[in-house]
Amino acid sequence: MGTVGIIANPAAGKDIRRLVSAASPTSDMAKIGIVQRALVGAIEGGAERILIADDHKSLGRRALERVEDVAVPVEIVGEDPIPDSSHTQRMAALLRERGVGAVVSLGGDGTHRDIVKGWPDVPLVPVSTGTNNVFPRMLEATIAGQAAAAAASLSTPLSLIAQRAKVLRLSGEGDDSDDHPIEDLALVDIALVAGGFTASRAVWDPATLQHLVVTTAELDTIGLSSIAARLAPVSRKEFGGVHIVLGDGPGSRTVRAPIAPGLYLDVQVASAERLPLGRAVVLAGPGVLAFDGERDLVLRDGQSVEVTVESNGPWVIDPAKALVS
Repeated sequence: MGTVGIIANPAAGKDIRRLVSAASPTSDMAKIGIVQRALVGAIEGGAERILIADDHKSLGRRALERVEDVAVPVEIVGEDPIPDSSHTQRMAALLRERGVGAVVSLGGDGTHRDIVKGWPDVPLVPVSTGTNNVFPRMLEATIAGQAAAAAASLSTPLSLIAQRAKVLRLSGEGDDSDDHPIEDLALVDIALVAGGFTASRAVWDPATLQHLVVTTAELDTIGLSSIAARLAPVSRKEFGGVHIVLGDGPGSRTVRAPIAPGLYLDVQVASAERLPLGRAVVLAGPGVLAFDGERDLVLRDGQSVEVTVESNGPWVIDPAKALVS
């Protein structure tokens, strides 16, 4: 059965980077319209069933109310939606359990990281609605829904219409208070920043940056990865990534990069090194690790982790290929 899932994050595109830059937030009403168009596209694309993940702003429910004469079964799934990344992870895992063949996802880099943490090899048509949008690209949701329906039909092998995205895998030992191993991931970048608290999660001040490891450094994107793009560009389809060490010192240089929408800042870079797949970068505390632009893990003094670039991430569906298959 060709089942399409839809996940929309109400919090995407509303973090502090929108306040310190020239960007305007992506409103709930705009997202409702995007979900509505994805739903219509999936129906027109031949989806036999559509599951919409519930959320704390009821974006999916409100979008469904706008669609008349729904010709296929559509279900709102998930219980107790809360405004937390763990809910997005649970919704992704639930869609996998319910037999979804492809997912239309609305959000930025952080949202898509949460989806992949819940469903590591999820087949995605990612739609950009966040602040940092390196992983998802600008795509009309109508076409995203249609492409997801085509992919979910399984009429063409996924390997012919999609590509595995790169991911950053992080591993390490817990600190003195928690000896459980640390395992995590990011889709675009992992940064070590100065500080001892996650506090305001979004990272926008380059003066706090110490290390930056990226999978993708493209000149036509914004965010932390744009720093690497100025020195060692690497596309999303190329193998490997980049490791940047930040700070002053002999041989350092100043890079001017678009850290957020409409916001260019000067960044001091000590070194830039290309990373082949599988080579580990050691990041040592004290500091805070930010995943895809958001602080999430405190490293104590003496605590360290390893980060590697791998090519076994989610499947990213190419709409053009899916629609001609």
